[in-house]
Amino acid sequence: MSKPTSAENTSNPRASSKRKLAPISPPTPVDVFDDNDPGDATQRNFRYQHAYGVILLVAGKLGLRPYVSIWCEQHEDLLAERSDRKFDGYQIKTSRPENGPWKLNDLELIKTIGRFTELVQEFGDGINELFFVSNTECASVGKESKNDHKRALCPRLFLEHVRSCSRPAEIDSVFSPTFENLQAECGCSEDVLFRTLNKMNIVLGPSRSEFEAAISHEHIARLDTCRGLNADQLDTFRDHLIGVVYRASSLQTGDPIRHLRPLIGGQDIDPRLTAKRLPIESLLIYAAESNGPKVFQYVGESLIQLGQPRPATVLEQKLIAGGLNDEIDYMAERERSTERHLLEDVQRRPDRYPELMKQIEQVVLGECREAHLRARQASTTYGPAMMIDVQDRLRRIAREETTLIGNHSYECLIGMAGLLTSECVVWWSPRFPVEGDPT
Repeated sequence: MSKPTSAENTSNPRASSKRKLAPISPPTPVDVFDDNDPGDATQRNFRYQHAYGVILLVAGKLGLRPYVSIWCEQHEDLLAERSDRKFDGYQIKTSRPENGPWKLNDLELIKTIGRFTELVQEFGDGINELFFVSNTECASVGKESKNDHKRALCPRLFLEHVRSCSRPAEIDSVFSPTFENLQAECGCSEDVLFRTLNKMNIVLGPSRSEFEAAISHEHIARLDTCRGLNADQLDTFRDHLIGVVYRASSLQTGDPIRHLRPLIGGQDIDPRLTAKRLPIESLLIYAAESNGPKVFQYVGESLIQLGQPRPATVLEQKLIAGGLNDEIDYMAERERSTERHLLEDVQRRPDRYPELMKQIEQVVLGECREAHLRARQASTTYGPAMMIDVQDRLRRIAREETTLIGNHSYECLIGMAGLLTSECVVWWSPRFPVEGDPT
C-alpha cells in the first residue's frame, strides 16, 4: 500500500492537530449588547415619564385639556394645574408587555392607588382627577363574563362599578373583596378610598418602542409654530422639551434666591418649588422660538397711534350699521382697555415696539377682513355672523399663535378690532359715509 501524499496528509485530523492555531483576539466590552445591565432600561423608563409630561404640555397648549402648567415630581409624577385652580394627578408606570396586562392584584398598581389616596386625603376636592398611565394595557374582561375572579381584578370593570355606587356599602359581592383588599393595602378609610376611586381613570400611553416618534409627529407637529418643521427639527424640539421636564423633575435650580432665602421665617417662595412648575404658554413659546421657524414679521408703520383722541361716534355708527347695537358697550370697553394695556406694555417692553404694535394690528386686521369677505356674501345684515367668526379666529390665535402677537391675550385682540373699527379700516357692514371719519 502506498504512503499518503502531502495533500492527503493535511486532511488527516491527527496531522492537522499538530499545526499551530491562529490566536483568537479576546472580546471587547462593546462587541455584544449587554442584556444584564438594567441601567439603560431604567433611564428609558424615566425618559418615558418625562416624555409624557411633554404630551400634557402640548395638550394644554392645544386646548385639549384645561391645563395652565405642569408640576414635575410634586406630590405626583406629574401634577397638572387646571384653569379652575384644581389639579389632575398622573402616575406613569412602564411595564414589559410580556408581563401581561395590569390587574388589581399587581403591586405597582396597588401602590399607585395608595399614592392617590394620600393626595385625596391631604387635598380633598382640590384634586379633580387621577390618572394611571402605562404603556401596557389593563386586563380586559367583558361584563358578560361569568368568571367573578377575573371580573373582580379587572381595573376597568371595578372602577366602572365603584362609580355607579353612591357609597361603599353599595359595592356588590363580586367587587367588595377587591375593595377591602385595596383598603387594607392602602391603610386608609373606606370613605377616602371610595372618593379616590371615583376620581381615578386609566390611560394607555404610547408603547416604549415608539413613544418618541409619537410625541414628535402626533403631538408636537400639531402645534401651530411646528407645522413647518421637518422630522429632524421636530425631534430636536422634542428632546429640548423632554430635557426641560427632566430638569423640572429634579432638584436642579439656578435661582440665586436659594442662597439668600432664610430657612426660618423666610418670605421668599422656595426656589425648589418654582423650578418644578412649567407654565404651558411661556414654555412652548420659548421652545418654538428657539427651535421652530422664524415668526412671520409684518413691515411698515403702525395704523394706531396710542393715546391720541378718536372720534367718539365712529365705532358706534359702524356697529349699528352692522346690526351690532347690543355690542357697542362691549366693544367700546374692550377698545379703551386695550389701548391702556398696550400703553403699559410699551413702557414694560419698549424694545418690542413699534414692531409688535404692527404685528398685532395686521394679525387682527387680516382676520377681520377675511371674516368680512365671507360674511358679506349674505344678502341680509351680516354683522353678528361676522362678529362670531372674528371672535373664534382671534381666540384660536391667542391660544395657538402666541409668538405672532407677543403673547398678548384674546381680550387685547378683540380690543384691537375695536381700535381698527374706529380708524375706519374694519367694517361690519357694507361701507357707507361715516360722520367724523378720521381718514
